[in-house]
Formats: sequence, C-alpha cells, structure tokens
Amino acid sequence: MKYKPSRNSILIIALFEFKESVRNRWLLLYGAAFFLFGNLILYLSGENPIRSASSLLSLMLLLGPLFSLMFGSISFTDSLGFVELLAAQPIRRSDIYIGKWIGLSSGLSLSFCIGMGTGVLLRQGLDSSFFLLLIPGVLLTFCSVAIAFLAANLSRRREIVFGMVLSTWFYLFILHDLLIFGIVTVLGNYPLKVPLMVMVSLNPIDLIRVMVALRLDMSAMMGYSAALFLDFFGGWTGLLVGAILMSLWIGIPVLLGLHLFRKRNL
Repeated sequence: MKYKPSRNSILIIALFEFKESVRNRWLLLYGAAFFLFGNLILYLSGENPIRSASSLLSLMLLLGPLFSLMFGSISFTDSLGFVELLAAQPIRRSDIYIGKWIGLSSGLSLSFCIGMGTGVLLRQGLDSSFFLLLIPGVLLTFCSVAIAFLAANLSRRREIVFGMVLSTWFYLFILHDLLIFGIVTVLGNYPLKVPLMVMVSLNPIDLIRVMVALRLDMSAMMGYSAALFLDFFGGWTGLLVGAILMSLWIGIPVLLGLHLFRKRNL
C-alpha cells in the first residue's frame, strides 16, 4: 500500500520552524532593537507625528529587510541536514520548502510586531496610524525571507549566499534610488514617467515606502518614488497597484526558489 503524505505537512513543518525560530536569541535581539530604537525615535520626535512616522518607516526599511535576508539565508543553509532528513521521508519537497518559509517568516514577523508594536503602544497608545506600519513590515519580511531562500538555493557555499543577500539589500536600499535619481537628473528633459514606474516596481522596499506614504497621506514621507506613484495612479489606485506588485514580489521568489529546491541534489 502506497503511503500518502499528510495534507497537514506544510502546517506541521511551519509550526516546527516557527517554534525553533522564536527560541533563537537573535530574534529576541531583533525585536529588542525595534523596541529600543522605536522608543528612542518616538521620544526624540516629540509631538510631531509626521517626523515620528517617517523615522519609524526608515527604521523598518533599513533593519527589517537586512536582518530577514541574512537570518533567512543562514537559517536555510544551516538546516540542510534536517531538510535532507525530511526529504528522505514521504513528504513532498514543496511542503518542506513552503513550510519552512511560512514558519521562519512568521517567527520574524512576530518578533518585529512585538518589538515595534510594544514601543508604539507605550509611547503613542492605540494610535492606528502608527500601527499601520506593522502590516507593510510583515509583507516585507515574507518577501525578504523568500529572496533569502532563493539565494540559498543558487549556491551551496554559505559565504556566496551571504554575499548575494547583502548585495541584494545594498542595491534595493541604496543603489536603486540613486540610479533613479541619476536617470532623472541626466535625462530629465525626456518622457520618463513609464520607465521610472517600471523601475519603482522592481524594488519591494520602494513599494512599501510608497504604500505607507499613500495610506498615511504624509507628503513629507514621499520620496521621488512615492510622488511618482501618486501622480501616476492616484491615492487608492496607487495602493491597489502597490499591493498587487508586492504580492508578485513575494510569490515570484517563492516559486523560483521552490523550482530550484525541487531540482537540488540534497
């Protein structure tokens, strides 16, 4: 009689990965960093909500993807022995991969939400505008872990994987906007709206910044990317387009990484 894999394999693996991740001391430090820096930002910003929201967003966009990319890639490469053991069982590789991605992303998201949310709660109370930062942070976490898992399946060498995720973060957080600014500066007399919209869509960090800026309606938080999105799509339409693009940024790396993982010789 042929054994059929349990339909709950993804859930079981996700729960196991989640429990393992929340016990990790690095996740405790990750949440503590958001709590401490978030409190410091809110304290220094005083009664200026625009400055507070802008600074919290910058903290989230800096620390969230960087830590999630590094932790996700290290976690995947370090657990290959356990993954090999699971793959020897009657469990589909897709269940293993998706379960690990969901579990680890959920652990990181919980640490982020507790750290950032507790700091905001203590300083601002139940101010919904600040708590709205948690949702984009969770989306960015799931996206970053998906990219980290994809990188971990592109090479077996840990140092190469680590270099890939750091280079990815450096490009998305720093070089991408510099490239857009350079293009606008050099070719500003040409019709660049559509090409620049495409470039903005190719950066999940920019998309999160745009979505938060549009949702909170804070012009001070709008860089060139957000202003371009608002001018091109408008408020709610821009949010919808941003959400669709962010879903693609989560889904495509997951599918590509899963494809490589299925072909990987464990």
